[in-house]
Amino acid sequence: MKIFNLPIIAAVFLFSMSSIQVSAQDAGNNEVTGTGTAEGNPDTASEQALAQALRDAVRKGAGVDVMSETKVENFQTEYDRVLTSSFGYVEKYEITEQKYDNKAKTYTVKIKAVVKKGTPGMDNVMALRLIIKRVESPRVLVACDEKIIGLDNKSTLANDTLTEMAQKNGFEVIDKEAVDIRSEKEARRDELLGDDKSAKVKRSGIANQYDIIITGTVTGELGAIEEPFPDMKTRDISLGFNLKALWADSGETIAIARLPAATFQAKGLDPVTLPNQLARKYLAKVLEGQDVELKEENAYKLFRKIISKWITELDLGAKIRVELKQIDKKSLDELVTALQGTGSISYVWLREFDSRLFSVVEVETRLPSAKLADAILKKVGTKYVLDQSTKRNLRFMPK
Repeated sequence: MKIFNLPIIAAVFLFSMSSIQVSAQDAGNNEVTGTGTAEGNPDTASEQALAQALRDAVRKGAGVDVMSETKVENFQTEYDRVLTSSFGYVEKYEITEQKYDNKAKTYTVKIKAVVKKGTPGMDNVMALRLIIKRVESPRVLVACDEKIIGLDNKSTLANDTLTEMAQKNGFEVIDKEAVDIRSEKEARRDELLGDDKSAKVKRSGIANQYDIIITGTVTGELGAIEEPFPDMKTRDISLGFNLKALWADSGETIAIARLPAATFQAKGLDPVTLPNQLARKYLAKVLEGQDVELKEENAYKLFRKIISKWITELDLGAKIRVELKQIDKKSLDELVTALQGTGSISYVWLREFDSRLFSVVEVETRLPSAKLADAILKKVGTKYVLDQSTKRNLRFMPK
């Protein structure tokens, strides 16, 4: 008997998503059973059967309808669906039965699982790390603009706090200064080897060193020091926050969080001698939601929105921008038609046609950009080559 405690997120395909409203705060644990059956050789069929069993458990535990699929062509795609859902997740499960029918060539797995509704909370670090892994561990840059009157304008207190929060929940945070130093060292090496063009590219900053930019505007003021009683000094500190997350390559907004302004009265010696430490203490208090009244309205709100966005995209697909230089209208129409008939592609939009410059197509798909590029090259590969590929953008140039 095998027991698994790693939180597994299970995907659901809804007949009517709009009719169901489930949040992370909705009710707790349901212990259910799940059964999955898959055809094929024992190695691959066992994994597919487990995936089906997990989906079955979430369907029962979360109380939602799911579309059953008649065929699983790609286990990795199916497993991605099992690992993500905004409607329920398996916190832990136990395999109670597994068997392979040699005659029917089918593998059956039965499990007992604890299912929770909604998405995992920010304290469920293992579940969050699993989601982040499924979206290919995007690299994050934190870039906050701090304007707190009474502090050094070069303060990075909010940056540091947000970075710690992101790292705690499994985000890969990039240090811009370290990246710039590395790029400069590589550029100098290229120069020594006589590759001036490469050196210029590395110094230009056009390379995609990160996938997500978290920007923030932190405003506030340290009030004047007051002494209401002998030997007791106080000062007020007021803080306000606007936070935003963007995809670096497309500029698309992922999530926005505007936190309510907060004012605190600090007491003791710190207000006088250690203003930076004072600011750090109350910045963390607000951003991390350390007080009961800040439990929901804190910076984790931004991270929750990012996670929810990823969950939705893994279930339903993400938008990828496709640019093709100097493509004729007939070839472009044929490409759009071909993409519309490709599996794992939900929608295709022709955003812009320009026969002399770039035509733009947007694709909503569960395929990663590299797989989408392969699908496009199958159609236009005799005329075009892939010039640039990022998580959200593909560019093709004429041969």
